Amino acid sequence: MLLSAVCDFSFLCYLSFWCEVLEEVNITHKYLQDVGLTLEKCIVKLQGLKAFLADQRSEIVEKAICYATTTCKEMDISMERRGRVKLHKTMPGEKAKDAGLTLPEEMKRAMFECLDRFHHELEIRSQAIEKILSMFAVIQPSSLVVATEKDIRNYTPKLTEIFEEFSNEDIFRQTERLRRHLEASKISVEQAKKWTALQFLEFIVKWDYCESLPNLSLCLRFFLTLCVSIASCERSFSKLKLIKNLFRSTMSETRLTNLAILSIEHEYARKIGSDEVIDTFAEMKAQRQRMSIIAHHLCRMVTLDLCVFLFIESVLTVK
Repeated sequence: MLLSAVCDFSFLCYLSFWCEVLEEVNITHKYLQDVGLTLEKCIVKLQGLKAFLADQRSEIVEKAICYATTTCKEMDISMERRGRVKLHKTMPGEKAKDAGLTLPEEMKRAMFECLDRFHHELEIRSQAIEKILSMFAVIQPSSLVVATEKDIRNYTPKLTEIFEEFSNEDIFRQTERLRRHLEASKISVEQAKKWTALQFLEFIVKWDYCESLPNLSLCLRFFLTLCVSIASCERSFSKLKLIKNLFRSTMSETRLTNLAILSIEHEYARKIGSDEVIDTFAEMKAQRQRMSIIAHHLCRMVTLDLCVFLFIESVLTVK
């Protein structure tokens, strides 16, 4: 059964076809997993993959047909259709049947359809990334370091239309101020161009430039705290990713308030025996007890009732 399925013209066509396509996809996939990859570089790589699918469309299909035809001739494999021939009823008055597609022509049609669908899906799924890049183009490394005044003034309106608390002039002046701070810190342009948005924000916080660059630092914070989804097109087998997605999607105002209180009362929060609390929570949860009962039980374990309750509400509970 397996040998007959492998020794088939259709199988050989798809073997060459997907080998060619998935090689480029794998290269792009590895590149997108690099640490510190900027959004700008990510979009350029995706555009390169889309260009490959559009420009090499005919070459990929012709190469697959040629490979399958050559291999079938060398191994004496039949190139005829397998299976039962379908009979179509002829209506009165019809003299000739419609000419059907041959097997190579049918394979060409199927492979072209695969490439077109792949390109279309890639185009749709990259639109959200391109929209975010267009909105936050002013805080991308290339813009913060080497963009001209004209470019910056073209980028800022897209951001100020969404966030009304920013002004075009303030962002432009603070961008120039950031460049002077980088120059004073003896950080070269080439080195700064390789930075990510997080590294720029860390630089501002480290040197305490938040007061002199308030709007710029706030833009970077907005960009770095955008809600994202992991494995949106497939089922992730990582429980950690599933939990992170769940927390992002259920992040309510109450939970954010509790996290803020925990941040303010960080000295008391550090005294909580989190390991003991988590172990007790897991044990009681396994017994399928109600969350309110578990919360009150954990609050009685320590004297810091408020901190424990906030800890449970903010980190452990799932709405």
